[in-house]
Amino acid sequence: MTEAVITGVGAITPIGSTADELWTNLKDGVSGANEIAAFDPERYDLSTSVACEITDFDPTDHDEIDERTTGRFAQFAAVAAIEALEDAGLDPGDECWEPDRVGTSIGTCTGGGLEFFEDTQRMEAGERPRFYSSLVVLSNLAAGTTSIVADARGPNRAPATACAAGTHALTAAADDLHAGRADVMIAGGAEAPILPLLVNGFDSLRAYSTADRPPAEYSRPFDAVRDGLIFGEGAGILVLETRAHAEERGADVLATLAGSGMTADAHHPIRPSGDGLVRAMENALEDAELTPEAVDHVNAHATSTPKGDAVEAAAIRDVLGDDVPPVTAFKGHLGHSFGAAGALEAVIATRTIQHGYVPGTRNHYETDCDIPVVGHGAGFETDVNAVLSNSAGFGGTNGSILLEGPP
Repeated sequence: MTEAVITGVGAITPIGSTADELWTNLKDGVSGANEIAAFDPERYDLSTSVACEITDFDPTDHDEIDERTTGRFAQFAAVAAIEALEDAGLDPGDECWEPDRVGTSIGTCTGGGLEFFEDTQRMEAGERPRFYSSLVVLSNLAAGTTSIVADARGPNRAPATACAAGTHALTAAADDLHAGRADVMIAGGAEAPILPLLVNGFDSLRAYSTADRPPAEYSRPFDAVRDGLIFGEGAGILVLETRAHAEERGADVLATLAGSGMTADAHHPIRPSGDGLVRAMENALEDAELTPEAVDHVNAHATSTPKGDAVEAAAIRDVLGDDVPPVTAFKGHLGHSFGAAGALEAVIATRTIQHGYVPGTRNHYETDCDIPVVGHGAGFETDVNAVLSNSAGFGGTNGSILLEGPP
């Protein structure tokens, strides 16, 4: 089978506007959590007011972006994609660029929900919505905008499978390479979900943290006193190529997307059974032709909800047995960025392989889950060749990918 290799990564997050900044601040245990600035929580009578926002982003700083026709999530995707292409040593302006052989696959959950909210407010105030209101709300605009910025005319899609969308987008991109539909895929996820309705909705489900502690200590993956997630925003984009294409142009291969698995719980829309995630991990291992013992590190979904983290921990142990390798989760640093989460975690997994370093899990001090979670500030250097990364979402959707280091 044609191998799908990763040759470039890009990211924009609450703790770094590039992949390198993200990695450095992740290792240093930096949190992006703070009081919500996007809107006034008191106006909407919210019982929580904390999220991980990107506070220093200005689309006018980027000439490639037309802010009139793009929503915030699509702008994030385009900026991260530009970085990923540069990291891969690819330039759409080069004579050797073959646009028909380059595709985009970028997932999202809420899409242009922010712009929908803003234009609804305008109408309620007696104003006209923006001219491109019917465009900027579309979920495919991250993939569409990126295809325009990168002159990518091959496969184009936008999975909307909730919090597994970024992982599913990467899986679909690899499938495009395997099937010969493209030589290069720009893939990942993007999200801007910090909206009153969503915050209040998750609070109503008792899934949003309402802890009485500093914002940076709210999200606590796998920790014994976790009480819920907090939202985050941003984008993670990876450049995937066939190995033959990467080698032909002399590109540095950062990692291989060696296997993937996608499943449904078929159980309940918001209560994970664990069975679906077990099968997704098993399928990823089988696809990569690896045994559980070959996994060096698990990059967990772990949203910090009491039930969700416990179910995932049990699923990990079910698949990997008694000798589970070190597990890390990153939503204590970044919040939960829905459809971007799996893609950002793939960026982090790639850096983990590159640098031989397993970061700690922010705000994890004492576990009630029977897996070896790398605690707060306890990151360490080690050889990492195979990373299993999980995603799961409402509706009972699951995705797992297996990243391997270059040979």
